[in-house]
Amino acid sequence: MKHILVIGSLNMDLVVKVEKLPKLGETILGETLYENPGGKGANQAVAAAKLGGNVSMIGKLGKDNYGEQLLLNLKDNNIKTEGIIRCDDITGTAVIEVDSKGNNSIVVIPGSNLKLSKEDLDSASDLIDKADIVILQQEIPMDTVEYALELAAEKGKITILNPAPAVKISEKVLAVTDFLILNETELEIISGKESIPETEYIYTINELRNKGAKNIILTLGEKGGMYTEGEEIKEYKALKVKAVDTTAAGDSFIGAFALKLAENAGVSDALEFAVGVSALTVTRSGAQQSLPTQEELKLFLESK
Repeated sequence: MKHILVIGSLNMDLVVKVEKLPKLGETILGETLYENPGGKGANQAVAAAKLGGNVSMIGKLGKDNYGEQLLLNLKDNNIKTEGIIRCDDITGTAVIEVDSKGNNSIVVIPGSNLKLSKEDLDSASDLIDKADIVILQQEIPMDTVEYALELAAEKGKITILNPAPAVKISEKVLAVTDFLILNETELEIISGKESIPETEYIYTINELRNKGAKNIILTLGEKGGMYTEGEEIKEYKALKVKAVDTTAAGDSFIGAFALKLAENAGVSDALEFAVGVSALTVTRSGAQQSLPTQEELKLFLESK
């Protein structure tokens, strides 16, 4: 199996369960509070590893208790941690509110994630050399993201970018990204448009392709999504499930998609697999706790 390298964020998630998300200026009572390992980078790494992937990670943690817990969690999930660097800043933290319908709002305090630098990537360049697939998100500095994509592309690696949190990205970044996986909100920000109607998704995807994007996957939650295959733009369907917590849905999708690419699957087969993984993920609470194993996924799909 091909080797997957995730370069990105590690956070400790402080999750608050609420009946409904508060309005602006509103004070509400929470039901429960608990700590979960998270961060988009770590979530994607754990998603691929729990499904049986050969996974390494490059990231930065503080020398605090949260940092120690997150490092141990990666090891417990069979992720190679030679690329994890400790620093004097605080470990990244996220405060997540989840309502009774599974919707969430998230505030991230980046901490040590913002200290991951180009120099750190140079020090861990052997991990990029060994990788076949390199996954990035945007909870680390954008200049580090860009540098990592350029390095990986130069070395002939398959690159995946999940542009979240979304900011405008350059055509240079698009040109060195093999798979751009994003949701409708991220599509709006990256394209510089507001409230894109569904009828204009295809037009906007084509605009990004004209700027250098190679393969684009647009995820639309329970509506499924769209993806490019050659000159065509195709649709894929979602599985109907009752959502409990959508926190790691996108991360599970990306980890599962990468896992299938590592097994030499085609894009349509990888998407079908990723849809099943993300559907099972949203039926369970938490970020990494909700990420399924191959056996759990098999039982879930057999029940559908």
